[in-house]
Amino acid sequence: MYWYVIFVQTGREYRVEEILRGQLDSEVFTPFVPLQEMIFRKGGTIKKELKPLFPGYVFVESKLISQEFIKWTNTIIYTSHVIVSLLRYSDEEIAMRESERQMLLSLCNDEHCIEVSRGIIEGDKIYITDGPLKGHESIIKKLNRHRRKAWIEIEFMGDVRLVSMALEIVEKI
Repeated sequence: MYWYVIFVQTGREYRVEEILRGQLDSEVFTPFVPLQEMIFRKGGTIKKELKPLFPGYVFVESKLISQEFIKWTNTIIYTSHVIVSLLRYSDEEIAMRESERQMLLSLCNDEHCIEVSRGIIEGDKIYITDGPLKGHESIIKKLNRHRRKAWIEIEFMGDVRLVSMALEIVEKI
């Protein structure tokens, strides 16, 4: 399977996902918006919310190679007023690189959502005890315990990005 990434107007991710589902063959294409579970305190209670992992981007999973994918989706991409463009590494390299795809797959559940991780801090070192960040402690670049957020560094379409994720520190030793 290949993943293709479409740049859309921020806030229109779900609308573009609907458009693609309605106009593309579901046997060949699966559009989705990668999500992240965020936790926050409001009114004294902890709440969870799902937000796009990459605001302004819609992913499409397909068996088709790049040239076939373009042939099927070109009209939709260039006639829609909410789709900006199809992301590319170069003219020939359009599908997300396998290493990037595998990294995202290792963090996401079956619904393309990154759930909350839990961990402990021992001295100045973070240990993840549960969740998708377990075993990926080395990609954590910044932590805000009070906001329950960690910033991780991941490669996305040839670019290194800092992405915030939910991380609850349950103990500090």
